[in-house]
Amino acid sequence: MNHSLHTTLSVVCMTGLFVLSGCSSSGDGDDAVVTDEPVMTLLNDAALTQLEGVWEQRGYGNVYEYTGDRTTWYTVTETTCLEVVTDPGLVGLSSDEVALTGYNLQGNQLSLAFPAEAFIRRLERLDGVPERCEETLARDAQGVFDFMWQTFDEYYAFFDLRNVDWAAQYESQLSNVANVADDEALFELLADLMSPIDDGHVFLVSEDNGYSPAVERGANVELEQGFLAQSDITDPDEYVGNVFNQFRNVIASQMDEGSIKEQGPVTWATTDNGSVGYLFILGMQGYVLDAEGESVNASAIEELEAASATMDLAMADLANTSRLIIDVRLNGGGLDAIALNFAQRFVSERQLALSKSARSRDFQSVPVEAWLEPPTTGAYLNPVTIITGADTASAAEIFAISMHRLPQVTIIGERTSGILSDILQKPLPNGWFVGLSNEVYLDTQGVSFEAVGLTPDIEVAVFRVSDIEAGIDPALNRALSM
Repeated sequence: MNHSLHTTLSVVCMTGLFVLSGCSSSGDGDDAVVTDEPVMTLLNDAALTQLEGVWEQRGYGNVYEYTGDRTTWYTVTETTCLEVVTDPGLVGLSSDEVALTGYNLQGNQLSLAFPAEAFIRRLERLDGVPERCEETLARDAQGVFDFMWQTFDEYYAFFDLRNVDWAAQYESQLSNVANVADDEALFELLADLMSPIDDGHVFLVSEDNGYSPAVERGANVELEQGFLAQSDITDPDEYVGNVFNQFRNVIASQMDEGSIKEQGPVTWATTDNGSVGYLFILGMQGYVLDAEGESVNASAIEELEAASATMDLAMADLANTSRLIIDVRLNGGGLDAIALNFAQRFVSERQLALSKSARSRDFQSVPVEAWLEPPTTGAYLNPVTIITGADTASAAEIFAISMHRLPQVTIIGERTSGILSDILQKPLPNGWFVGLSNEVYLDTQGVSFEAVGLTPDIEVAVFRVSDIEAGIDPALNRALSM
């Protein structure tokens, strides 16, 4: 069994769509993505004093003990509790971030709006840290196996949707626990336990290994098959690089000469003598760049500000086009707040984008909502064609789903990945981590796309090696013909 998180032939090899033909500086943008409820007040020292105590985030299995100068995070199930980490201040936020955090406290109910998060968090005050948090958890193979199974049993939301009998999976793997002799064997066992869950937001990570049970789809499959079908190139990375160079050139050949610009994950250009705009968005993160134009680690606030500034530049250049093609076929996601910041540029009045709720085995939270605020610079209301594919995932799906019911928008390409829930990360007693999906996203009509994906209005192939080698792009050609 291959337990690597990514194959060698990975879409993440594609850094930048075109050779830069122009460079632009950052500008100011509309960063806010607001939720409809409740009314928030910015935190201050007096408010922080009110928040001292213990808070539970139901549906997520998180308990936070805040004492004024530090926050201790516990992850809990019905019968277990594991202390994870103690961070300074309020859940590790800097003083600047705390000053940008909104709160609403009604009795024992607390709502927090962290900066650069698309949705509020709801917490409930507890009398104290649960007594089971004083107990020591078993860290042997049986203890880790049981802890991981129970964590998924309580908090993974989509067993039925993904046709997984989790109780039967426990029984089928239980006898193998006695055969675990080392960490390698334990990792293999836990990977086998989660292997039926075809979900790109489910994973297992140890100090030196990673595994996701998600079935490979989209460009990775095309690249793997294309590599195996030829013998001229023996290095997989070289093969992938060559294919993407061809892909870039096919798209660039359709653009007006000298119109291509690129900044971070976004490339934009015009075609048809400037009448049609083209906007390629590779990711919903990676917008903070160093002096060489390479992405660097940054806070969510910095990412949102940089992404908004980048989109300001692109939309200013494309404002006078009669229609726009937005290409997210290879966009694997990032921050929901960035996705919604991009989507709000296409609405002229405040409107609901989508809602989400946490769903655990015996609980479903009241939905929280994310809303789109029209940009102060004016909305783009001309026809928009969005190209999606099997690699359009997570926050990129949030963008497409927020856009697909707008009257000027048409979706073409292939069905998206169907992995929408934020990743709920949970530590295991031995220090490893798992990720799982516990949130149900709904569009404005109450439709969920988890495990299903967004079906395009017009279906057309978006990434075929044979097409690329032949110098054609059926999806872009279809978009240009509309």
